[in-house]
Formats: sequence, C-alpha cells, structure tokens
Amino acid sequence: MTTSAASLDVVPDVERGLASSVPGPSENRALQKKPSYAFTSASPDSAAANDDAIERHLFDIDRLWARDSPILVEWRTGRASNRIRGLDPLKEAAMNLLASVRIYFRYLVTAEAWALSLVSVAATLFFILFEARGRRLAANVSWAFISFAIIFPLTNSLNESFKRREHALAWLADVKAYLLSYYHAHRDWDWGDNGRARLPEKHVANVRLVVASLAVDMRDVLTAPSTTRQVHFTTAWGREQRARIGEMSRDMNTRISGYFDRMSLAVEELKYAGQPGNEAARMRQYVTFVMRAWENLKNIKRYRTPIATRAFARVYIFVHPIFWGPYYAYLVDEVAGADASVGVEIAAAAYACLLSVLTSLAMMGLFNVRYRMEDPFFDAACVAGSNRNSKEPGRQRGVDLIHVAQEFAELLRAVASEAEGADRNACGGGPTRETYPMPRVSAIARVETRPGMDIPNIDKLVV
Repeated sequence: MTTSAASLDVVPDVERGLASSVPGPSENRALQKKPSYAFTSASPDSAAANDDAIERHLFDIDRLWARDSPILVEWRTGRASNRIRGLDPLKEAAMNLLASVRIYFRYLVTAEAWALSLVSVAATLFFILFEARGRRLAANVSWAFISFAIIFPLTNSLNESFKRREHALAWLADVKAYLLSYYHAHRDWDWGDNGRARLPEKHVANVRLVVASLAVDMRDVLTAPSTTRQVHFTTAWGREQRARIGEMSRDMNTRISGYFDRMSLAVEELKYAGQPGNEAARMRQYVTFVMRAWENLKNIKRYRTPIATRAFARVYIFVHPIFWGPYYAYLVDEVAGADASVGVEIAAAAYACLLSVLTSLAMMGLFNVRYRMEDPFFDAACVAGSNRNSKEPGRQRGVDLIHVAQEFAELLRAVASEAEGADRNACGGGPTRETYPMPRVSAIARVETRPGMDIPNIDKLVV
C-alpha cells in the first residue's frame, strides 16, 4: 500500500521509538516505552514517503505542538469510563477519603503506635477510676508544654527532613545529567576529519562499563540500610551491624574513587587521539560536577538530624499520656457532671479514652513521618519480601522517599543507547552514516538511538 506525502501526519513518537502508524491527535494510543526518539508516519512500509514527510515538516512544528498528549488522552479515557453522571465530586471525595485512611493505617500505624494506644487508655482509665477521698485525680492541665516540647520540634524537624530530600533530589539530578553528558561526549564527540578513528578499539564500551559500575556502586551506597539509628549506638547488635555495613560502604566508596580516576584517564585517551584541549576541559568539568554532587549525596546519607532530638521526642510521646491523664479525668467530670447516670459516665469515659488515643496517635504519626524521612533514599530491596527489580515491592514504606534504583536505571538505560549507523570506527560511537561524510542535506532528524544490548532488569524499573 502506498501513501502520498501530503497525507502523512508526522509527529515525534517518544513512546514507540520506531516508524509506525500514528492515529490523529484526538485518538487514543497505547503507550509503549522505548528509549529512542523517532519520527512517525502513516506509511511504515514506505521509507521514501516518510522521508518526504519529514522534509515537509522541518519548517512546520506548529502541528507537532498542537497534538494531544497520549498520556492525557489515556487519562481522559479512564475518567470517562468510570464516570457517574452528577455524582463525580461525591465519588472523588469518597475515594480520596478511603485512600487517606488506607495510607494512614498502612504507613503510620505501627507496633509503637499500638503500644502507645494501650498506654494512653491505661493512663486515662487509671485517673478516671482512681479516687482519693471521694474525688477523682482530675485537673485542667495546660497543653502549652506539649505544643512547645513535642509538636513544634516534630513539625520543624519534619520540614527540615523534606528539605534534605529536595536537596538530595537536586544533587541526584546533577549526577545523572553530568554523567550522561560525560558519556555522550565519549560516544559522540568528534574532531577534525573523523579524529575518533585514532582512538583504541572498544573505547566507548570501556567508558560505558566504568559509568555503569559507578552508578551501581552509588546506588548501593545510597540504599544501604541506615546505621545511624539509636540502636546502632546503644546496643551490641546495633554496633556490630554498624561496623559491618560501614566497612562494606567504605569498600564501595573506594571503588567509586577508582571509577573517577578511570574517567579522568579516559579523557586523556581522547587527548592522545587529538581531541582539542577546550573540549577535554569541558569533559573534566563534567567529572568535577559529578564528584561534587556525589559528595553532597554522601553527606546527606551519612549525617542526620541530632539523635538526641529523636530520642527526646519518642520518650516524651510515650510518657505524656501518663502526666496528662488528670486532664482526661477532668474532661469526664465536665462532660458527665456530678449527678450523671452510669451510662453517661461510661460514655464520657469512652470519649476521654478515645480522645487520649487520637491525641497520642497524632503525635506518633508526625514522628513516624519524620522518622521515615530521616534517610531520604529508598530501595525496595531493603523491604522484607521485596525485589529491587520489581515495581511492586509489596507493603513498602518508601512512598515519599527517593526511589534510587529507578533513578539510576533511567541513567543506565540512556547509557546503553547507541546511535544506529555509528559503526565506522573500532572505538565505537562517533558520527553516523547519515552525518559523516558530511551530507549535502542534513539528516539529523532521521538518526535513531536504540539500546546496544539487552537490558531487561533495567527496563523493568524505568517509569
């Protein structure tokens, strides 16, 4: 079947990565993630027609801009299929409430929370039921101290923990961007009349291995289980685990330093082959930026908020129901009154116990969120029964943390990509057959990049 160039609709298809039939902007498409960028046409069997269409659209990018995002099309389709006419706001509110309750019980109600609930109920019942000279031990205790000693430090440290995560995300982005730029320089940069021809064989493959090994060891250091908890300083088991993991982390950091050395020497190899000094200086700058970002990531991993504040908050959260028990007894007196029936007394006591538990759980919830944000790096392999190479790590608690494995998987998938037709030199990479020797008309829009090897474990993690 043939198709004229005038009937072609050429759009960038980042989901497919190959020349294929693309529906109109308003139609839905299945998302197929591929690492390359391709122009697509309505005639996959006609290369000439596709080339004509690309040529026609070189100066017509407005149609590319006007196309609907396939993600938005998919989202609208999903909402339309589940729509209940007239009840959408109510349904959405109910779903959000249900999701909030599930997240609360899954991530914030821990064994400590259950123990704290028991302490709260026991302390409240003690002050309600115990009487001295015919009177309960009741007093209207002020909550100002609780606000000052527990709530304010918790909310402030939680804010600082989120700031640490945002800083870590920024430094991780620098590591990914500069490492990929460094690799692209080794893979693509040329000088003179194919100066890359003087490079040794498998130069690009060696650089790719160094960059990939660096990324893997960085991932392992950042996702190592935390050894700065209180138990790691105060118990024999904790100190032993801290020593073992610390020794392994030192070995990884030593290897990382060696990878930076190799990256520096790889730039010298390009200079020996005739690369201009200004380009080599830029590549060395990439290495410097990666090293600086990595040092910041290491510091965030290694140094936490003061351990004393964590211990202080945990202890005060557990003891406060005991010292504020008279307030709940006072509340029962105020609610039930002096001549209340037994049923009213029981209802008032139940209300006081419930209020005590809810107050304690609110504090423990804040503490748990802050505690989990203390180490902003998350890896599914750190969770029992989980697999690092799975997108469904079970009941993991890293929803708000940085998914380090996925971030570095994105980097490695990009590093594994190679331009088709860049096979003129034994070193690997370099100009493609569409760009060298210099063509009369540029063909950059036709260059394809695809993985140069099988990467199933990496592809599974990339979102």
